[in-house]
Order: sequence, then C-alpha cells, then structure tokens
Amino acid sequence: MRELRLGFENRVLSWPNVTQKKTFGCPSYQASGKTFAILVTKGVLITQIDQAIRDTPSDEHNDVELHTKKRNIEHWVRVPMKDEADMENIMSIVRKSSEIVMQEE
Repeated sequence: MRELRLGFENRVLSWPNVTQKKTFGCPSYQASGKTFAILVTKGVLITQIDQAIRDTPSDEHNDVELHTKKRNIEHWVRVPMKDEADMENIMSIVRKSSEIVMQEE
C-alpha cells in the first residue's frame, strides 16, 4: 500500500494548489484548503462527486456516511483502489473532485 500511496501523492501533489495533511488519521488532499480526497485502506474517499459517477453500478463504489463529534458527512463516495490499474482508472474522478472544490471559492 505504501508504493500505491506514494504514486497517488506524486500525481495529485503535482496539481496546482494541492496540499496534503491528515484527516481522520488518514492522508488527505486539499485544493485551495478544501478536502477533495482521503486515502483509506484499499480505497479513496472522494468528497466531491458529480452525478455521473454516482450513477455508476454500486459494486464500483460505496456511498459513505461519516459521523464525527462536529458534523455528519453523508455524501462522500469510497472508490476501491488496490493496485496501479485501479489508481489509473479513478484519477479522472479524483481530479474532478479537486476541480469542484476549487470552484467553490
């Protein structure tokens, strides 16, 4: 998983205005200070997703609900990522998530 994380970071940290920090104890990635992706075990949480991705078959992603002391997060999507091929397949939606958060400024 370490090599996969490093490969993921090499890609997303090369995008404009993207930084990395820990969120919920996991590596997370922000564009202009807003989280667009969080690496989790065998997957990536995508925080901003368009309807086209939501309409994909449910075996390709899982809707996630997170409950913290401060807020409930209901509409993030967990996309599996177990190898380099999976990473290549999801980079377009990770990129789209980063673009969406940058537009929210």
